[in-house]
Amino acid sequence: MIHNDNRFRKIKNSILTRVILFICVMIVIGGCVRYYFSYHLIHSNLFNIVSIHQEALAKEAAKEIVHDLDVRKQFLEKALSSLSLALLDDPKNLEKRLHDMHTFNPLFSAALLIIDPSGTLIAKSGTEYQTDEHAYAQEVFFKSVLEEGKLIEMPFISPLSKKLIFPISLAMKDETGKIRAVITGLTYYEGSDFFDRVLNGHIGQTGNFLLIDAKRRVFIAATQKELILKPTPPKGKNSLHDKAIEGFRGSGITLNTNGVEELSAVASIPNTDWFVVSRIQTKEAFAMEENIQKTLIRAQTVSLIVVPLILFAFLFFFFKPLRTSALLADKMSLGVVPLTPLPIARMDEVGSLTAAFNRLMAMLLASQKELKEIAHYDYLTKLPNRFLMLERLEGALARCARNDTRLALLFMDLDGFKEINDTLGHDAGDQALVEVAKRFSALLRRNDTLARIGGDEFVILLCDLDRDVSTASDAANFVAQKCIEALKEPFVFKKEAKMLGVSIGMAIGDKESTLDALMVEADTKMYQMKKRSNIV
Repeated sequence: MIHNDNRFRKIKNSILTRVILFICVMIVIGGCVRYYFSYHLIHSNLFNIVSIHQEALAKEAAKEIVHDLDVRKQFLEKALSSLSLALLDDPKNLEKRLHDMHTFNPLFSAALLIIDPSGTLIAKSGTEYQTDEHAYAQEVFFKSVLEEGKLIEMPFISPLSKKLIFPISLAMKDETGKIRAVITGLTYYEGSDFFDRVLNGHIGQTGNFLLIDAKRRVFIAATQKELILKPTPPKGKNSLHDKAIEGFRGSGITLNTNGVEELSAVASIPNTDWFVVSRIQTKEAFAMEENIQKTLIRAQTVSLIVVPLILFAFLFFFFKPLRTSALLADKMSLGVVPLTPLPIARMDEVGSLTAAFNRLMAMLLASQKELKEIAHYDYLTKLPNRFLMLERLEGALARCARNDTRLALLFMDLDGFKEINDTLGHDAGDQALVEVAKRFSALLRRNDTLARIGGDEFVILLCDLDRDVSTASDAANFVAQKCIEALKEPFVFKKEAKMLGVSIGMAIGDKESTLDALMVEADTKMYQMKKRSNIV
């Protein structure tokens, strides 16, 4: 059981295992990245393609609508030019002429009418007409021609046949510009090729067309017949529709009023307030994306199985010398075998590393601890030495610049230390330095630094002081006073009490300060203090 545990631990900690796991992770990450960018690239390209197609359908539908309107308008204009105003006084002859024109070119499947300014029918051809006096006086298409000169008006439901009819009208005027009559063509929505693409066209299984009057916010025509003459969605229900009402032309993805996501394209009908919408549900428009996603996932799964197997076989043999060296080094560290140079199978990077390890092993083990102590700490007091203190001062200055704070540097030289050294010997002097270090250390915060930089000289670095120079100075003076008070208690050496004092030079630093300037300022003030006190 123990053997199995050790074997499992070795496999778990093996570089080979980690490399394989790393490669698997990278394959997964790479696959996800590829999937992400591929999906978005495919989606973007597919969106562009489908959008172009939808816009082309919308524009084509718009062209057909313009054509349907133009040929009927041209027919009315031609009929108007061929009918003289004198015929208005001869209804029978007028009706015969009208019937001949309508029979020859039956563009208006419902009726072709001539109505006098009072709204009374003068002549007709077709089946959709009213003969009552002033029957058309209140019709919107009739009033629009008389009052606004409009050629095209909204479709309406016939009171006779109950069918949807689209009207186009022109005014017959005399030489003074007075309207003498109105010629109107009526076209059934059903049973004719009028607006055929919008009314009968389909795009795939879920796509269709809409013809919308932006000014009136009404569906003029639609593949879904139940929408015709219904108001368009209120503002906020369909963002793309709102933009189209405001003048946007192009394509985009939006949610319809039923909450279904659609790709829609919008095209204008020239010289009108109308626009055509070709739309299709995105689920159908982007159906091929699902197949692409499945293909990408299958490719990722195969890569995740095949690539690690191949890599495992390669790395297993490649790292065999390294495993042998690691096993031998492990046994040497446990004392199972004596320390011997590790074997070198080949002089590649692994071989070079093994050779370097053989050269450095003994030297590094013997000197590591000693080098660390010598480089950073005072051998007597175990305080940071000058080198480490300078490193921490650089770091403290960097924090001042980053956080806009201040620091204080206190240079301290012991007063009376020479007398202890001279009268009681160097052992007593060393004892005094250790005791001073303990007393000063007890006064400082965890992030402050007390260092011995040589002889009887100490330095205190106070970090993260207030940005206000007065407040920072007060804090530094407080610490300096505490240091002075800490030395008022006598030092006992060989049952003999001795007093020590301290001269302190202080420098306050901020983000503008430099390391050398602070050191010089604190050192200078300390010696000035010592000189004024005339103390050795």
